[in-house]
Amino acid sequence: MRNLLFFALLLFGMASCVDPIPVEPGAPVEGLRPVYADGDWKEIAATTPKPIGTLGKIYYKDETIYAVEQFEGIHVIDNSNPENPLQTAFLKITGVRDIAIKGDIMYVDNATDLVSLDVSNVMEPTVLSRVADLYPNLDQTFPQGYEGPFECVDESMGLIIGWETATLDDPKCWR
Repeated sequence: MRNLLFFALLLFGMASCVDPIPVEPGAPVEGLRPVYADGDWKEIAATTPKPIGTLGKIYYKDETIYAVEQFEGIHVIDNSNPENPLQTAFLKITGVRDIAIKGDIMYVDNATDLVSLDVSNVMEPTVLSRVADLYPNLDQTFPQGYEGPFECVDESMGLIIGWETATLDDPKCWR
């Protein structure tokens, strides 16, 4: 019985060393690609509403819903009539992942910085303060919590604000 258990453990150990994704070299494969910040990523502005894509945290305050669009900005939705919510604005905030609001002050991450905004007039948000490099761009050489192929990071392209699913041709990076 001991020999059978030893043999089973040995086979299990050997099977765990096999590459689970056999991919032909040079063949296109689904993976992740880094998303780089474009332009002045510190600029924060209100724009007209846009379609909702990849949602993150949702915050509700005073009949208004603030829905984070991962890494892009915040959808502002008037929910005074819950039967018919109305998108009123989109706050373009590069690299946003989290939000908190107290009174008329919104606290939001802007890529590597923490920013406080006066949103008493949501169409004209005013930056009150900025804590620079509070969230350093650490561990952005690979996508966190992901296993598989991904496009290698090109540091000359600038700040990485997220990762997107893409078809990659012959990816050189794996995790």
